[in-house]
Amino acid sequence: MRHIFRVLAVTILGMAAFAPSAPSFAQQGYVHDVSGNVFGQVGSGQPVRVEKGQTLGLNTTVATEAKSYAVLKFEDGTVVLLKENTSFQVQAYTYNPKVPENSNAVFNLLKGGLRMVTGLVTSRNREAMRVATPHATIGIRGTEFTAELTNPLFVATQVGVISLTNAAGTMLVAAGQAASVLSATTLPSLVSLTQLPAGVLNFPKVPLPPATPAPITGAAGAGTGGAVGGGTAGAAAGATGVAVAGAAVAAGVAVSGQNSSSTTSHK
Repeated sequence: MRHIFRVLAVTILGMAAFAPSAPSFAQQGYVHDVSGNVFGQVGSGQPVRVEKGQTLGLNTTVATEAKSYAVLKFEDGTVVLLKENTSFQVQAYTYNPKVPENSNAVFNLLKGGLRMVTGLVTSRNREAMRVATPHATIGIRGTEFTAELTNPLFVATQVGVISLTNAAGTMLVAAGQAASVLSATTLPSLVSLTQLPAGVLNFPKVPLPPATPAPITGAAGAGTGGAVGGGTAGAAAGATGVAVAGAAVAAGVAVSGQNSSSTTSHK
């Protein structure tokens, strides 16, 4: 028996030595809530159904279908609600609770709409978080806004201030204001909230978690657990940045073919 455990330990350590290096922020967030048909895809991998409690890594795209939604929460507390027929990508995310001004987050809204309440990433550096769209980049200087890409792009700020920047220039959208962007070369312009097309910037009335830090302490979440994308994301799992832990997760996936049974602290 001791021999078996010794062989297993050596195998795990060997996998850690050859496994891709995983930064300490490998698991940036998790799926807080989900309803309907929601799928996740890591890079160019195969889309898989997204379940409550799964973790999110870099280059993960979450897509909602008709009559569906997803609520995502990130380690710094940022909350994102995706409405139906939306595609949202985590392009970059680094959160350092000890030095929050060094944190950074870049998301892509590929289609559809989102509601975002920011956490601590923007608390020290208002340029640290942005949402890219085909028409303009949204700079988040405040704490809550909505955006929907319907050609044109529509945005509205509920709390704080956001900026819209493209090849034509930059415009600020303050709380209580809305704006539209026709194209990547057209300057954004303010619009009346009463003039928005029917259904645009309307979101499911679902409870959102508080925008407080939610440390990721393991490789899987509550519910079904695991990482979106399965083994692909699992290779980079382990929010503590310990290589052995990441290798153990990869080993577990390889042996069982199912999600890891580790836990994630979700608040």
